[in-house]
Amino acid sequence: MKKHPSSRQVRYAYGLIDGDKTKQQIALDAGFSPSTARVPKSIENKVGFNIAMSQVHGELGNTIMQIIYEIKARGLKQMDNKMLIKTLEVTSKNYERFMPKVY
Repeated sequence: MKKHPSSRQVRYAYGLIDGDKTKQQIALDAGFSPSTARVPKSIENKVGFNIAMSQVHGELGNTIMQIIYEIKARGLKQMDNKMLIKTLEVTSKNYERFMPKVY
C-alpha cells in the first residue's frame, strides 16, 4: 500500500485550501495533465491524495490551535473587533471546508 503522496497530490491538496480557483485549475497548477485535470475525481479517489489531505488537515488543525493559543495568551480584549471578526471568518471558512458533512 502506498505510504507517501506524490508531490503533485500534495500540491493539489494545498491548492484546495485556497478555494479561489477551480479544481481543474488547481490540478493544472499542481502539474497534472489537462485530461486528468478535467476529472478531479481521478485525483481525489487515489490513496496518495487521501494521505496528502490527512497531512494538510493535521497541519491546518495544528495551525488553528496555535492561533487559538496565541489569541488566548494575548487576551481577546487586546484585539479590535475587526481583527476578531476576520479571525473568526477565516477559521470558520476553513473548518467548514474540511469537516465532513453530516446529514
